[in-house]
Parts: sequence; C-alpha cells; structure tokens
Amino acid sequence: MKLRLLRLSDRGIFDRYLSRVRRPLAAYAFANIVVWRRLFAIRWAFVQDALCCFFENRAGCFMYLPPLGCGDEGILKECFRFMEEKNRNRDISRIENAAAEDLAVFDHKTFRHYKKCDEYVVRRRDMAALAGNSYRHQRNLCNYFEKHCRARVRAYRPGDRRAVLGLYDRWAAQRREKGRDDIYLAMLDDSRRVLEAMLGSFAGLKAKAVVVECGGRPAAFSSGFLLSDGKFCINFEFADLALKGIAAYVFREFSRRCSLSEEINIMDAVGLDNIRRTKEMYHPAQIVPNYTVLLKDDACFL
Repeated sequence: MKLRLLRLSDRGIFDRYLSRVRRPLAAYAFANIVVWRRLFAIRWAFVQDALCCFFENRAGCFMYLPPLGCGDEGILKECFRFMEEKNRNRDISRIENAAAEDLAVFDHKTFRHYKKCDEYVVRRRDMAALAGNSYRHQRNLCNYFEKHCRARVRAYRPGDRRAVLGLYDRWAAQRREKGRDDIYLAMLDDSRRVLEAMLGSFAGLKAKAVVVECGGRPAAFSSGFLLSDGKFCINFEFADLALKGIAAYVFREFSRRCSLSEEINIMDAVGLDNIRRTKEMYHPAQIVPNYTVLLKDDACFL
C-alpha cells in the first residue's frame, strides 16, 4: 500500500471518487476531510480500484470513510490488516461514516457495526422563509434581532480571518460558562483548530461562508460546502450569544444564500439533547443514520 500525505492539490482526485458514491453524510466532501489535518496525520492510498483515506494520531489509525469506488472483501481485508498492524487496540481499527447503504458490503460474520449520531437534513426553502406556525419561534427570534440590531450580512473575506477566530473564542467562552460536559468542551478546542485550518485554506476548498456584522465587526459566522450527493452542508455556525435571535437569523440568511442545493445537511447533535432539540425544531425532512464498522472480536481473516 503506497500511502500519500493528503494535500489541498489532491482535491480533484477525491472529488472524482466521492462523486461515485454520492452519500448524504457530512463527511463526504473533500473540504470536510482536509480540514482535519491539524488534528490527524491524513494519508490516502489506492487499494486495487478504491481510494482509501486513513486518519492517524497518538491513539491509533482508522479510516474516515469506507473505501471509495469499491468495497469488496479483498480491499477491506487489506485496509484492516494495515490498521491492525498499527493499533494495539482492535477497537481503534475501524471505518467511520458508513451510510446505511454501505453496510451490505461488510460480512456479518467478520464485521460488526454500531450507530452513531443521526444527521439532519432540512429543506432550504423552508429555512429561507421560516413561514407558517411550525417556524413561528424561529421567525420571532429573527424579527427581534432585526428590530434591535442594525446588521449587515455579507460574504466572508480572507481579511476576516482574525476577527472570525476571535468571535469563535468569545462564543466558545459563552458555551463553557454553561458548564457542559468534558467531551463537549474538548470538542470546542478541536473545532477551533479545524476552523483555523478551514479559514487558512478557504480559497482552495470550494467552501461558502457569510458574516453578520453588528457595529462594524463580525457577530455571527456560518460556512459550508457541497456534499457528494449534491446537498449543501453547514459545518460551522456560531454567534455572539449576547445578541438575542442572532443564531436563528444567521441560519436563515445563510440558507437564503445557499442556492446551490435545495437540501441542507445541518449535521448531528454530537450526542447532546439540547442541540438535538434545537435541530428538531427545524422539522428535518430527512434523518440520516451514520455508522461505524469494526472487526468482530473473533475475526481472524487477517
């Protein structure tokens, strides 16, 4: 297996292979793979006719996605053999972000899987309009914000990088004050590094982002990109929580500008009930299951 370190210049290769599988999950976009380079060593290789992507850190090595292009038994064996040679713990050797339609290629005698957090897909036109009684709460929040703040919505510019990172830090501090669990707090730190990576390579990612300005400085930020199946995915959204209604406002305004797709993946709830309830208040049109695949304890084909 000839491994290559992932670079921005590999986007064309990944886009070709991602277009062959067309999955609705947030992981199926080059932009949402390469931005993890500050947390993982990301390498990829061709295994027979499949493109295989491996993430590695001090904990071990795993696959971020199932093999792209082909997932027959021989390819799976070679990938797991490679991971097993690197990992002391068999549970680290795994394939993340498997869609429901991918599970059929994994022999149940050799592999097991478990369900991760569902991802939520909403209709863009509904988010842009917030019409009707179902969206009254979100509409009222937007109206309140517009009444009390003179805001300007515009496209993100490279010169906004420092201000957007500062906004994220203020938002994260506001979140920490609410005393969430340790896992969520660690995720805030990881997300900050991913955001840095994304903004540092923004022009090369085919990403789209908006800034909401209040008083001449960014008060909200939202970003996203197209997935392999044509849906748009919002991967970052944060705002100054001292401004009532701004979170609903930036989501509505970004949705109005995401005309590339009529469906928006708003990702998962990271296992937190309050985030799940917020996403469900937007009445998802589709809930997309996401799976992790591992070897069974007694699997011995390696």
